[in-house]
Amino acid sequence: MLTFFRVNDPYRIPLLLVLLLLVRLPLFFSGDYLTLPELNWMLVGENLADGDQLYTQLWENVGPLSALIYRLVDLVFSRSQVAYVILAALLITYQCLIFNDFLLNKKAFHENTYIPALIYALITCLSFDFYTLSPVLLSLTWVLLALRNIFYRIESQSRDVRILSTGIFIGLAVLCYLPSVIYLASSLLAYLFFANLSLRRFFMLLYGFALPLLIAFTYFFLFEASNGFTQQYLLSFRTIARDTYIGDWRLLIIGITPLIFLLISVYRLGQYKRYTNQQNKLQGIMGIKIVAALATLLLVRQLAPYHLLYFVPPVAFFITHFLLIIRRILIAELVTAGLAFLLVFNGYALLFNFFSLQQVTHSNRLMVQPTAYDELVAGKKILMLGHQMDVYQKARLATPYLNWSLASQQLASLDDFKNVSFVYDAFRNDMPELIIDESGLMPRVFERIPAIANAYQKLPGQPVYRKISGDQPSP
Repeated sequence: MLTFFRVNDPYRIPLLLVLLLLVRLPLFFSGDYLTLPELNWMLVGENLADGDQLYTQLWENVGPLSALIYRLVDLVFSRSQVAYVILAALLITYQCLIFNDFLLNKKAFHENTYIPALIYALITCLSFDFYTLSPVLLSLTWVLLALRNIFYRIESQSRDVRILSTGIFIGLAVLCYLPSVIYLASSLLAYLFFANLSLRRFFMLLYGFALPLLIAFTYFFLFEASNGFTQQYLLSFRTIARDTYIGDWRLLIIGITPLIFLLISVYRLGQYKRYTNQQNKLQGIMGIKIVAALATLLLVRQLAPYHLLYFVPPVAFFITHFLLIIRRILIAELVTAGLAFLLVFNGYALLFNFFSLQQVTHSNRLMVQPTAYDELVAGKKILMLGHQMDVYQKARLATPYLNWSLASQQLASLDDFKNVSFVYDAFRNDMPELIIDESGLMPRVFERIPAIANAYQKLPGQPVYRKISGDQPSP
């Protein structure tokens, strides 16, 4: 495997796509393996494709650029997990190409090789939620393009337009996934430590970063959604509580294989002194990117394994160095095969619960589970008042209240007339056929808005309200 990709041949890249699809092939025959984040993104795409306006008619702290992509996917493929997996494999292949291309051009290694692309692809097999089209994966494309510009700046007098475009790429990454804002600071550090960054170029970088955000803000301002964009997305660190799917230490267990190989690689690089000044600088930049990836985890609202995707480029970079300094080809091949096996097996073990790994890591919390309401809600537009998003697997969302952290803040504050007015309009414009009230908030809503109460009747013995046929809230 290593020898095959050691050749400087760009036609190795399409084979990586085949490899990625083959690794994911068992998922298509494994039954239900939909994750809660995936279901959330599909609901976003579904509602936006139906004409809802993000942040006003749909409450969710998803990035506007990611939401646009989910909308386009839904318009073409509807609610298809297969489409998400295949598109993610295509995007990862493109990222492998970008990653390997700028490493080749800047002579990051002593050899011209496609091993970095191979290692990059293998690390994206670490967990089953790496396989899908997450906002982190979408933003990582822009992060890589920004990293390419930083690499080109080292030991060269690249044009100022690269400084500007670096900021633009990071701004686009932020519009996909907010915690990637950390890469603005890491890029500034990389420029300061390893390149000449004048005050003028510093402001160019900031201007490029602000430009996509200003365009997005202007768009939402024109559609009277700028306040929602600000509160639900830009300030979500303040408005949305941290609610992890998987804890920090369990996340460490999931990532233990690449972590061990990273530590070994860094240790071996410290012993190997035959690098050029430029190669040492590139290694320093990748070290900064590892710190940046760690920092993003502090900003995540719902921690899950797919947030480790930001570690893929720097870890692939250092592991490639380690493999290339192994002198004996057979040993290098065995190490690569062992790494590939461990990474792919780790993803399968988390998905299929080998050695009870789901219980150890709590990765089963990511999976959509059957609920007691599945038969009742099948094919209907519903509203779930609570954290149990699994119920939407067979149903569609009514009203804007997709994100429960955001919705609960308003539904629990009905002494404010503005909130009452918004809730009334939300129900009147998109009446749920069923309301599942596991939070116990609906009696208060009915008390404050009798017009909504008159349109529903409670099912006996269940926290479920069914819409009375033909009834609409009266003005």
